[in-house]
Amino acid sequence: MKTKLFGLLMLAVLTLFSCKEKEPEAAMATEVSEAPDSSDYDKKVAVVRAFFQAHCDENIDALSAMLADDMKWSPPQYNGNQWLGKEDLLAALKSYHDNFDNIKYAEGLVMPDSTANGFWSGSVFPGQSADNSAGVLRVYGTWTAIHTESGKEIGVKYYNLSSVNDDGKIVQSSDYFDVNGLAAQIEAQE
Repeated sequence: MKTKLFGLLMLAVLTLFSCKEKEPEAAMATEVSEAPDSSDYDKKVAVVRAFFQAHCDENIDALSAMLADDMKWSPPQYNGNQWLGKEDLLAALKSYHDNFDNIKYAEGLVMPDSTANGFWSGSVFPGQSADNSAGVLRVYGTWTAIHTESGKEIGVKYYNLSSVNDDGKIVQSSDYFDVNGLAAQIEAQE
């Protein structure tokens, strides 16, 4: 009888503790975080879009006006990871204007069944360094043009990291695309 009574008492104690309400841990999990203010992001995206449009329009003066005088640029080809300046970027853009016509930019990541957003910023992972700022824009798209001398249409997938200051000027830009792929497209036999 004592064994049965002891067993019932243990069952009652276990039931009592197992039904205890969850405390702060559950409350923390349901907290809603505030959405970040996207106005800073939207302004910076507008600057980069305007810069790309000025490149399509072959407007070197507009391009120059959108770059900070002390801006840093990393070109798409490997150069020992040396950062170049505003004049270097403008010279490269002028070379494209001299050698290509009908320069066009299509914004976005091309997926099998759609085209996804072309601008991203902030991060979720890794957690210890995640942020919701628009400090660095990640830009994805496709450039196309007609090579002036050969008349060949070329295209290149494009990735860029850009930073825009409070004055609305691009202060840092790092380009990634297949420079040799452009030459191969121009030299290819039809």
